[in-house]
Amino acid sequence: MTKPNGPVTIKSIAEALGISFSTVSKALNGDPAISETTRLTVEKKAKEMNYTRNYFAQSLRQKGSRTVAIIVNDIDIPAYGEMIAIISGKLAAHGYTTMVSDSRYSEEFERSSIQTVISRMPEAIIVAPADPAGPNLKLLEPMFQNTLVLGEIANTAQVSSLSVDHRLAGRLTAQHLLKNGVRHNLIMGGPEGYQSSDLYLAGMRDGYREFDIPFPEDRVLRFRPDQQTAYRRFCQLWQEEPGFCDGVACFCDSMAFGIYRACRELELRIPEDISVIGYDDGPANDFTAPPLTTIHMPKDLVAAQCAQFVINRLVSGDTQLHHCNLEPYLVDRGSVFESASKGE
Repeated sequence: MTKPNGPVTIKSIAEALGISFSTVSKALNGDPAISETTRLTVEKKAKEMNYTRNYFAQSLRQKGSRTVAIIVNDIDIPAYGEMIAIISGKLAAHGYTTMVSDSRYSEEFERSSIQTVISRMPEAIIVAPADPAGPNLKLLEPMFQNTLVLGEIANTAQVSSLSVDHRLAGRLTAQHLLKNGVRHNLIMGGPEGYQSSDLYLAGMRDGYREFDIPFPEDRVLRFRPDQQTAYRRFCQLWQEEPGFCDGVACFCDSMAFGIYRACRELELRIPEDISVIGYDDGPANDFTAPPLTTIHMPKDLVAAQCAQFVINRLVSGDTQLHHCNLEPYLVDRGSVFESASKGE
């Protein structure tokens, strides 16, 4: 078969099959007026010719794609799953479908995700970039009016933002450990250069300064937050140097669950031998033994405000810039040893 010059279009397929443009268009769009035999013939020919839909032109014809894109940096983090479910439900009530993309803490994947999202022409975008000041976010500049960035951005950026005070979360974590006499801490943070993790560690340093205690830079581990890695890294360190720490501060609860698993296998008691504190406050925390002390991230409020931003933009016609910073707070459930029993 001779390949057509230029991109394959509906017209190209129609000419190859010797049928009308409208028949091909209806077949590719699932029009019930087209017979099953014709539809299958058209779809087969489109596949043979490597036809790709032009979502941009399609959205223009339809006067809106009725889709909202959500780009996160790690969909495996339970907090994102909870928030996406809330956002999707609220937007569905207004006739909008959400499409979700995961950048996996990679600038390359993030750039590819943004480019793919733009090609699908969503009506609004909610994005949690690895670095809000980085080059990838600039790709969304043509859609800034209907974009909401999850993270702290520069005052000069002409895009709306919603952030959680991760620096405060880090400071609350350090304060709670240190005031209870837990001084020899291992700190598990997210990937280096990832804004929320960087802010969390900056807050930890703030807390150590308040107690006039040197921050243990040599006890900071940075990796993609997950239970398995936290478990493996802690076990390795403990086997190399038993008793090297009496507390673990975790950037997310998934990491903390990895420490719980490690302590069970190493026959360490929480909190008597090892204090553990997380960050997220998911529904599973009440069922750990002991229940996990953590920093509560206001996920429900973040999700509700994300959905409301989109609804205000697309339904109510709001065009103003919006900036909001939400505060986390400590939830003490007993996985950090109390100072009355802990020696200085």
